[in-house]
Amino acid sequence: MSGTISFINLSMNLGFPPGFIAKWLTTWMLSWAIAYPTVLVFLPLVRRLTALFVDIPPH
Repeated sequence: MSGTISFINLSMNLGFPPGFIAKWLTTWMLSWAIAYPTVLVFLPLVRRLTALFVDIPPH
């Protein structure tokens, strides 16, 4: 997902100049490095908020 988003954003902002793939891989690594820890931090909170609205059976 982060690769797709970084590809779309980069291509919309820069077009496809020489060195696009290298630039895209760099932005993809950066976006992944931000997205992964963000998911790890916010996922428990989102699960708890969802549990308030949805009846989740115990495991």
